[in-house]
Amino acid sequence: MSQLNESRTEELEAILRRLDARVARIEAYLQLAPFSEASTVPMPSGEMQAQTEASRAIAEARETALELKIGEFWLARVGIVALLVGTALFIAYPITVLPPLVHGLIGFLAVAGLFFFSRMWRVTYPYLSRILFGGGFVLLYYATLRLHFFTDHPVMASKAVALAGLFIILGNHFYVAARRQSEWLTGTAVFLGYTTALVGDAAHVTLPLIAVTSAVAVYFFLKFRFRTVVLLSIVLAYLTHLLWLLGNPILGHPLQAVAEHQNNLVYLFVYAAIFAFPNFWRKEETYSTATKFILPLLNGAGFYGMAVLVTMTFFAAASAGLNFLIAAFFLVGATLGWILHQSRYATSFYACFGYLALSAGIFVRFEMPHYFIWLGWQSLLVISTAIWFRSKIVVVANTFIYLGIFLAYLILAPATAAVNASYAVVALLSARLLNWKTERLVLRTELMRNAYLASAFVIIPYGLYHAVPKNYVSLSWLGA
Repeated sequence: MSQLNESRTEELEAILRRLDARVARIEAYLQLAPFSEASTVPMPSGEMQAQTEASRAIAEARETALELKIGEFWLARVGIVALLVGTALFIAYPITVLPPLVHGLIGFLAVAGLFFFSRMWRVTYPYLSRILFGGGFVLLYYATLRLHFFTDHPVMASKAVALAGLFIILGNHFYVAARRQSEWLTGTAVFLGYTTALVGDAAHVTLPLIAVTSAVAVYFFLKFRFRTVVLLSIVLAYLTHLLWLLGNPILGHPLQAVAEHQNNLVYLFVYAAIFAFPNFWRKEETYSTATKFILPLLNGAGFYGMAVLVTMTFFAAASAGLNFLIAAFFLVGATLGWILHQSRYATSFYACFGYLALSAGIFVRFEMPHYFIWLGWQSLLVISTAIWFRSKIVVVANTFIYLGIFLAYLILAPATAAVNASYAVVALLSARLLNWKTERLVLRTELMRNAYLASAFVIIPYGLYHAVPKNYVSLSWLGA
């Protein structure tokens, strides 16, 4: 019996040693420190050697993976950028011993080499292959561009033929980007689209191409959720329009405004409508927080900033009417965004820009102090629509704007009975509306309502002081 017990004890000890060795391997793989209360049973030398070899193999595998990551990802980026820049400089550098046609063909051969290696490494080095493929498209565009533009000895004499070649390359670029669902390819294609618009150097080539490229960027955003592309597209669209408006200095023209307006304000409305379309097409919740916040903000700021610049340059006499038109455009966009999908950010930002344009139109259209009356009643309109939109952003912004206008009136304008009465009524009605519909705005503070009541507390005695004979001022204050 004792021999049987000793045999079982030895078996249990062997099992525990094997379990301890396995746990040690797991700890080494996960980089966990072993417990201080480790088993007192000595580990056999074979098990210890196996554990050491396993740890060494894991460390070597990690070092190899890090080297592969650095070589394939980071060094590949640096190398491809250096290769593209070097090839582009070679294409751009004039070589007198070579005819322009041969010089251009060498550039296209370099592009063919990039596409060849991209295809050859598609399986073994997929990341490197994708970079080469995208870089090949950029270089193909540049080689075609140099056939007519930015050279003293163009291979193609016809600008129309050169632009047609660029359009074909852009079309293929967008097609491949859609097939591969690649945000990198889409972003480069969008950038080259706006570049082509500037290279076109004609109002009715540049401006329509900006609109088309913007529409394509929005399509890729809705189809594949390429949010970086659409945000970049907004910036590039309005920047390209600004460069055209300044005479297109990229092509060496003097920095000055274009001579004729060429109806470019219409194109600005088109851009703004294109970039506002995602908020009408899909619910705001389907976008990331940054996208649903930044997209309408960039679009509204870009459109209104450019529209103001165009209005001041070409339509100063009609600036009031154009501001009213812009305000109507923004408010229609805000209303559609709320009715269709209750887009809070888009509705709030477009409404704010709309009321900003409305304020500018009122300021231009009316003389002082009459525009203070209209600005006061506009504040009441803003609160009414903000309650409908359930927009705390609009309510808070309007409160500060109202108080600023109110203080400006008290400091800058002479006291007028009509203005005083208007501000008193507006302040009381605004406070009443906020108190009545507080739950609709989910406002947890009475600060804004108290601000309107405080302005009423100031404007009513101020108005009575200037409207009532001095002998009855105190009595009128008691009655108020």
